[in-house]
Amino acid sequence: MSHPAPRPPGRPAFLPVALAISTVLAAAGAVAWERTPARRARAAAARAERAGPSPHGRPLRPARLLSRGAQVAASRPGAAVLVDGVYRGDAWSGGFPTPAAPAWVAIRIGRGPSRVLLSWTSSHNHDYREQQYGAPVDYRIETSADSRDGRDGTWRTAVEARGNPVRSRAHALDFTGQRWVRLVVTALSPRVNEWGLFLDEIDVHDLSVGGDDVWVFLGDSIGAGVFDRAAAHRPSFADAIARAHPGYQPAMIDAGFCRARTWEVAERIDEVLALNPDARVFAIVLGANDGDLPRLRAGLERIVERVRAAGRIPVVARIPFQTRYGYDWVAQKNAVVDAVVAAQGLLPGPDLYAWFRDRPDRLADGLHPDAEGAVAMSRLWAEAAAPLYPPP
Repeated sequence: MSHPAPRPPGRPAFLPVALAISTVLAAAGAVAWERTPARRARAAAARAERAGPSPHGRPLRPARLLSRGAQVAASRPGAAVLVDGVYRGDAWSGGFPTPAAPAWVAIRIGRGPSRVLLSWTSSHNHDYREQQYGAPVDYRIETSADSRDGRDGTWRTAVEARGNPVRSRAHALDFTGQRWVRLVVTALSPRVNEWGLFLDEIDVHDLSVGGDDVWVFLGDSIGAGVFDRAAAHRPSFADAIARAHPGYQPAMIDAGFCRARTWEVAERIDEVLALNPDARVFAIVLGANDGDLPRLRAGLERIVERVRAAGRIPVVARIPFQTRYGYDWVAQKNAVVDAVVAAQGLLPGPDLYAWFRDRPDRLADGLHPDAEGAVAMSRLWAEAAAPLYPPP
């Protein structure tokens, strides 16, 4: 799947008028919805506690989003875009950081949360392992209890990452008694683009009530595009869950390996698990590139086995229908997917095959969903995920 090169810093994003209007209206609705976010999250946590375990384990617990619109300080101007809720749009350019002259962004969370999850995205990178468009390689996360403006005060290192290989990460950290959290980047890939560090969003979620509503979307180029949360692909999965389950605001990691076959992703699954230790659910959309049914089954079984062995929940979707290659080879591949889901007793993911078979015009190139198809995929995933959440 091709994707556009990122815009230089400060260049405005182009949005069709209808999309721009819908974005403004959605933002207005979000303001009303978030008037009592803490109360909603507490009520959701109580519902999860009362619901008790299901065949898929105990219900997910809410991880309230804390950073949207928060006070920000940074080493270079323009960092307010990192907490504006817009993904794969205008980004913050942090330059070319070094250990002696790092690039940093501090976000004021305030007192209260005892544990938080910080996730960052460099969404102009498309493949999960792409870093050319400004993903950090070496960085640390710091917290401060006494900073007044994100620049002064005493800071302690909570997380240190070196040699990061991917475009998006999430890290849980202790936040007891702290007020500010700061991402400090010290190195980029040698093959980075001309604008250097390029981040489009930093989300901070509250894990204080046992929050584990954290999802990895594991897939190929189809998922890499659908789950990037670009304006044209929203409402996203997280948006749909927030509407359907008051008090919930999922954290999302888009782990799409472009052109990858299932068995190739299976070879990387232990690395993906290690990079995402705080993700509870792995949403799997794989198989579009596969041509060998036995290897498809073996790869899918290995992924499910490793995800379960790590104490996570695998949810597997049926492969979307396609028209690019003429013959409907996908139907035979979905028979393999169905067999694995049944044999392993998994919570079934959405039936993407049936939806796109009935709406082939929603395939932009016969294989990848167009914008409307991407929104539908996220909605279908949210509907399939309902058993993981407590009843309202």
